[in-house]
Amino acid sequence: MKLRFICLVSLFFMHAANATIISEYTTSRSDGSDIDYYLVHQVDEAESDTLLLILQGSDCNSVLHIDSILTDYKNVWPQADILLIEKYGINKELSYSANAERTDCPEKYIQHDNPQQRVEDIKRVLNVVRTDKKHTNLIVLGGSEGAVVANLASAQIDGISATVSFNGGGRKFIDDVVHSIKKSASSVAEAEASIAGFKAFSTHNINQNSKDIEASGHGYKWWNQMLSIDQLEVLNNVNTPLLVVQGGRDLSVSPQEVDEMIFDLKESGKSNIDYLRYEDLDHGFESPDGISMRKEITLDINSWLKSKLDNHL
Repeated sequence: MKLRFICLVSLFFMHAANATIISEYTTSRSDGSDIDYYLVHQVDEAESDTLLLILQGSDCNSVLHIDSILTDYKNVWPQADILLIEKYGINKELSYSANAERTDCPEKYIQHDNPQQRVEDIKRVLNVVRTDKKHTNLIVLGGSEGAVVANLASAQIDGISATVSFNGGGRKFIDDVVHSIKKSASSVAEAEASIAGFKAFSTHNINQNSKDIEASGHGYKWWNQMLSIDQLEVLNNVNTPLLVVQGGRDLSVSPQEVDEMIFDLKESGKSNIDYLRYEDLDHGFESPDGISMRKEITLDINSWLKSKLDNHL
């Protein structure tokens, strides 16, 4: 393992009394490739007993360049040490882009990134970070694709105290894509044609081991797994506290499918999963007039976490 300090005071999170130290580490996967990860804490905070793992969505960006992580989402548990893990093939040298189909996305990322790979990376990093047993609480928080990964991790990794997954979609990814197509299409005919094309693509991906597939900034492994995951089954295997948060105006995933999945979980007797639905908020937790409500959302999540963590006082 290698340790590097990338900055003593984070340039984009610096405030007069709120300087942030980010320490950079590297560990290795079984194939010899590097996993870059970061531990973040406030200069003026006492040593924390809580580790907060924050998982980004499906974008091809360094996790360090996602501003909302250390401006908003860190506040779900402000006193926590924050753990951030880069995706396969990505490091902090990759400049930020809001383009989902950016042309400079690393080929290693296209070929190897997928939800289960992210879970395996989490396992490896946690095996290193938690060896000193300093953190008695581990919170996992993820949004969009990060929510799917958070759910998978919580079903597979012991020692997670609580999980928050937001705007991660319903039981099947294909239903969320169909929802997104319907919401973005300019006509019924356009929607029907796009849905038919996507279903044909999905069938081909599931039935053929087509390593050359690349669509919307993702390769075969990503598409194959996203189309195969049953989130109802995943969440049935989570036995620790988990909060699902969903915006009712989400155009990327189907709020209705999430509602139905939560109903099925409750009907099956799952009592460890709670659900918050914000009717007027979109995928990024913005209101209809474009105002971000992330600050309010994080306060609600903080209240939920306080009710679940044993030693929060």
